[in-house]
Amino acid sequence: MRRAAGFVGVVAALFVVVTVLKHDAGPPASPIDSLAVSVGERDRIRQFWGVYRAATEHRIAGRPRDAAHEYRRALALDPEHLDALYYLGNMEFDLGSFAAAETAWKQLIALDPTSARAHAQLGTLYFCVGEGQMLQPEHALAELERAATINREETGPLLSLGEIALVQGDLERAHELLDAVIGSNYTSVEAHFYLGYLAWKSGVVAEAADLLAAAVRYAQPSAPVGEVAGEGDTRAGSAPMVRAPSRCGGMRAHTDELARVEGDMMQLVDPVYRAFDGWLEEARGSLP
Repeated sequence: MRRAAGFVGVVAALFVVVTVLKHDAGPPASPIDSLAVSVGERDRIRQFWGVYRAATEHRIAGRPRDAAHEYRRALALDPEHLDALYYLGNMEFDLGSFAAAETAWKQLIALDPTSARAHAQLGTLYFCVGEGQMLQPEHALAELERAATINREETGPLLSLGEIALVQGDLERAHELLDAVIGSNYTSVEAHFYLGYLAWKSGVVAEAADLLAAAVRYAQPSAPVGEVAGEGDTRAGSAPMVRAPSRCGGMRAHTDELARVEGDMMQLVDPVYRAFDGWLEEARGSLP
């Protein structure tokens, strides 16, 4: 009887505690209210993915204005969606809306400071030769170095840093960076082309011709390449995870046509690199 009484006392005490806790927690939510919230959230998620897919279709089809519109609609439904912010920045940049692109990428970094792709794109934005107030070399270097530090396996920021060194006339630094690019991505068309230029600039014409030939070879569609990475991938030696926005393609315009180059490289090396040297001189004249 004494044990039974003790057990009853414990149960009674627990009942009082539970009752007090329930009272302190406030009245329970209505099942109807919870169901309404759940249905509303499901509708929002479904709507977001429908809009996001539409934005992706426009982006892939090369319709940046329509894509940007849909990405903005998607972000109205989910303001913290990292991919939507990243691609909105890309589309705004392609449309020439540089301030809007900067805002999107900065918002992404505020949410995820380790976003190497956003830092890399800001670096490209801040070294867009010929785009006036957006040309900020020191900011470009800081963003690209940050991207390279975050993702050491990605060669895109290193290549961009090498390009900046070329434009600034720091040829020794450019050579160091471009060698590092090829060390991780031996099929880099741009790195071979730029290293060929450095050899030509040093008067080593035979080496320049060999490097130009390698750039032409790797530019061919049938060239042997490693697994192509998607944006955000981090495998060593894979393709850059972020593309250079089309409006900042002045420097890489010299490599974009290499797939169609034919002939004796020893004959081509001088006119090709003389034209590139002229472009660099002009670009240096626009630096602040």
